[in-house]
Amino acid sequence: TATVALQPELKLTKTTGFTSQCVTPEVTDKEIDTVLERRRNYAAELVPHKGPAVKGNVVHMDFEGLLDGVAFKGGTAKDQSVQLGSGRMIPGFEDGILGHKAGDEFEINVTFPKNYPNKELAGKPVVFKIKLHDVCVRQLPALNSDFAKKVGKVDTMEAFREQVRKQLHDGKLASALNRAKDQIL
Repeated sequence: TATVALQPELKLTKTTGFTSQCVTPEVTDKEIDTVLERRRNYAAELVPHKGPAVKGNVVHMDFEGLLDGVAFKGGTAKDQSVQLGSGRMIPGFEDGILGHKAGDEFEINVTFPKNYPNKELAGKPVVFKIKLHDVCVRQLPALNSDFAKKVGKVDTMEAFREQVRKQLHDGKLASALNRAKDQIL
């Protein structure tokens, strides 16, 4: 059995005289700046960093997790990419990488959370052997004509801003039209 929403049968007694307003909100410079900054973040490049790893860096590494000296299922990875401080790994793992440099081989001791889905590992202390291949920083591109050409496929930042303004306007217009149709219905 399935329960689905159905449109009620429409029995119109009046088919004229309906009024509705369609107001398209203006696109602000702040909204355009927000979209450009998001696209700038997407276009960021990873550049090798010679110094020690800090939060925000992206590291590439191999690691092997050992429980009581024995490798456990799902605890090994090759050329794994992790942004330090993202919280993607178990607590303590990313912090254990901080301060290390590309080429370092080291061990970190962490304990799996008590509520970890794999009950065999939940609450258990483990050792991760890590080989750090590189430490990278995310380098944001400058908001200039090169960025406009690469991301927006236009020649200037002014043209790119106008392209973003039109995209935002078109989205707002479509939403406004849908709201007006809903009001009529």
